[in-house]
Amino acid sequence: MITERVARLRQRSLDAEARLSEERAVLLTDFDRDCRETAAPLRRARAFAYILANKRIDISPGELIVGERGPGPKQTPTYPELCCHSLADLDLLDGRPKIPYRVSAAAADHMGWPVAG
Repeated sequence: MITERVARLRQRSLDAEARLSEERAVLLTDFDRDCRETAAPLRRARAFAYILANKRIDISPGELIVGERGPGPKQTPTYPELCCHSLADLDLLDGRPKIPYRVSAAAADHMGWPVAG
């Protein structure tokens, strides 16, 4: 038997649209603007610490176990320190017929990519 709380949380997850989250890319861009460290291991460690200190954590009402990859349900972060996506990659992710990852207008604007969102 499923409780009302679990049913509500399940429905929230089912209703959420898969989206590409630009949060990590924005945080790393902000970090890189101010980072003067040239040693790669220190730069990577400080970038990771910056992400952990500034990442948004989504805790919805009724959740007892929390945590998402991105700032909300079905929001997948980009990892620009590992893979740089081209505009064609973003277009493919946004428009593919099976499990598209929508690119929001805010993300598109930040990345200089025209999309309706």
